[in-house]
Amino acid sequence: MTWEQLPVQEQYAELKKRRTYLKRGDLQRLQLAKMQDFKRCSGYKGHHECVDEYPDHMVPVSEFCSDRCSKDKLHHLCHKCMRYRNKIHSHTRIKHPLTGENKDDWKRRMAQRAGGVIGTPEWKSYLEKADAEWGEEVKGHLLNTAPAQEVIAFIESTKSEFGQSKPMTKRTTTKVEGEAVPEGWVYIVRNPDAPHILKIGKTFPDGIPDIMSSARRFGRAELINKYWFEEALKSEKLVHEELKPYNLRVLGYTDCGKELFKCGIDDAVSAVNEVKKNWQYQKTSGGLIKNTPIGLQRSLA
Repeated sequence: MTWEQLPVQEQYAELKKRRTYLKRGDLQRLQLAKMQDFKRCSGYKGHHECVDEYPDHMVPVSEFCSDRCSKDKLHHLCHKCMRYRNKIHSHTRIKHPLTGENKDDWKRRMAQRAGGVIGTPEWKSYLEKADAEWGEEVKGHLLNTAPAQEVIAFIESTKSEFGQSKPMTKRTTTKVEGEAVPEGWVYIVRNPDAPHILKIGKTFPDGIPDIMSSARRFGRAELINKYWFEEALKSEKLVHEELKPYNLRVLGYTDCGKELFKCGIDDAVSAVNEVKKNWQYQKTSGGLIKNTPIGLQRSLA
């Protein structure tokens, strides 16, 4: 084989040994030819599976798969290093419950069987159809034939290796204390599974949705009614005073909040209506009423 018939890589390796005897232009020409036909393989975590065949890590471009996100449209790993990486991660990849194939390999095979050709504009649509078929096959297998342990194992295998995902939005809360917002609602809420226990509290004007959302974290909850007060905090205290004999803490329970009452809905509604009837606003600093019962006035102090 003549010198001209040698592959560019072999010419480059030989000339590199004798570079002191070469003209600068000849070496640059071969370097440029090598850069066009070869690409440096980055290896996987410091390991180069291709090092025996390509000690300088310059691998022919034909040994790389395409990657449209990179500048040269080639993946940074050669085929050998890619197989090495996939072998390491094979135990964490999702597998088909019947064939045992990795999901990507199964989709690729099904897409090719359907007539898709890798690298063509239609290839993505074939992969999407294969992905839909994967979901139907796996779901049908798990629902109809798979034992419980296999279902649990499959669910565990699909969990993210990066831990629990974070929500796209972050819950924000508004903290309102005391009489910073005097007006608001006095509400009555109960759990239908425990209808004899009522929660009677106060919230700011647009706080009912937050109250219901919080109550439903631990079970069912339904809003019996809500009542508007210009002095909601004081009104809540008056209602609690009216229903004091029914308060769970007064009844001896220590593991509960102060807004829980063991009474009927009629008793609670009657107490709220009584407070509404007794409120006669005066333009005073405290906003108390003259005909409010003396005992209730003391409870507001």
